[in-house]
Amino acid sequence: MCWPEKWLFDKKFGVTTIAKTKIVDIIKRINYLSEGFEVYAVGGVLRDLLLSRECNDIDLAVNKNALKYSKKIANAFESRLITLNDTNKTYRIRLKNDVVENIDISLFNGETIEQDLQSRDFTINAMALKLRDFQDFKRRIIFSGNNTLKDLKSKMINIVSIRAFEIDPLRMLRAFRFAAELNFGVSQKTFKQVKRDAKLICGVAPERIKDEFFRILSIRDSANLIKEMDKCKLISEIFHEIKVMKKASKKYYYHPGGLFQHSFETLESTEKILNNLKKYFPENHTDFHEHFENSSVFSKNVTRKGLLKFAAFFHDNAKPETSKFVNGKMHFLGHEKLGAEKIKKIMRSLKSSKKDIETVSFLIKYHMRPSTLTRNIVVTKKAALRFFRDIGDNVPDILILSMSDWHSYKKLETFSPTVLKLQEKSARELVKYYYELKNAKPLLKIIDGNVIMKKFNLKPGPWIGELLNFVFEAQQEGKISKTCEALKLISLKLMRVKKKYRISALNI
Repeated sequence: MCWPEKWLFDKKFGVTTIAKTKIVDIIKRINYLSEGFEVYAVGGVLRDLLLSRECNDIDLAVNKNALKYSKKIANAFESRLITLNDTNKTYRIRLKNDVVENIDISLFNGETIEQDLQSRDFTINAMALKLRDFQDFKRRIIFSGNNTLKDLKSKMINIVSIRAFEIDPLRMLRAFRFAAELNFGVSQKTFKQVKRDAKLICGVAPERIKDEFFRILSIRDSANLIKEMDKCKLISEIFHEIKVMKKASKKYYYHPGGLFQHSFETLESTEKILNNLKKYFPENHTDFHEHFENSSVFSKNVTRKGLLKFAAFFHDNAKPETSKFVNGKMHFLGHEKLGAEKIKKIMRSLKSSKKDIETVSFLIKYHMRPSTLTRNIVVTKKAALRFFRDIGDNVPDILILSMSDWHSYKKLETFSPTVLKLQEKSARELVKYYYELKNAKPLLKIIDGNVIMKKFNLKPGPWIGELLNFVFEAQQEGKISKTCEALKLISLKLMRVKKKYRISALNI
């Protein structure tokens, strides 16, 4: 069945003029290479063209010999071919191209394209178009049924069939991700089916779950999505730790909903701060934006904001194991260190990269530092410099995580607005000082390790770095500026350092 021509040209709906899209050139080239095969563009590429959205991927369905066809296209584009699912004959070609990132190719699921569309995930993706007909897009596009048109118009995510999640359980996560990216709703039918099939998510490859989950976290309003995913039991099936949080005795936590409520509200607060940086950090919001927009060192689909939100959600994951009564009061001694180790295992199970794991683990390990630092309200320059030295480039992330932790108590009777204001004031002053130092000209080097070893008859070791840190901190505080002053400072600190590292006259 074809799309009604009148609807295709409804300007309110915003249909892209196909001839003007850059994708057309790539489609033409693929079509030229497709002799002997029946090939259709399917799913997201057509949906995005109809919705005037940027499209980074092209999905193709071929009637036979999917691997042979995929190799032919990959060779023609001089690109890498990846097997996504050998059983279902699904392959990916990564293009060296700034227009389209991937071409995904799959064998028909059924004898015809119409049968294939009936096994697709959502009605808004259940559409196809022969490559040779791409220029005549308005007359040749076909879809699985009337619901495709209806759901696109009503902006609704709806499963094609009740077996959609049995075919591929990852579609449950994709339902919520599509809803957020397209600004659509999830239908009640789909929501109820997710709830019924949530346990199936455990059978999905961990790296696929990780990719979808972090794509969700990169969305501006991800906390609401996670709340909806929790309502249909999906989050608990993905992360066993969530079940533990929910079972942890609520009487030991300030929040009525216990540890899970606190964790979720910390995530909500993190997102609120990230979405309103100018409000919370008026003097340094530009610096913060630059910091969080730089995600080049992380995995694909993983952003710095996403990692911070992930850390916020799991920052207290070790509280159940570390809970202990001390003098009649519940404490969670060492929960941040154990939590950092636990999150490594969680992220390794998701096949996360080393850099992604290190970042989240670090944030959880040190998320209590700002609270300790700002407890006395006035933060000395010396304390601030040590904090910057220990936390490094993660200072903005750690400060936001701590602020989010504080904000999660705002609805409780124990909450003190006065204390929160003072803590936020200290955090803003820390940020200001941090960027003043970061953007300042580098300090002149007035001494190095070789000079220290020669002058004080020391061997190489971690003690040299510690002595250099004393010099660096004193320089930043403006207390010293010359080599002779640095040597004098080191001589004052030397006895303490020797004692710490058990350096005697015999082993110097």
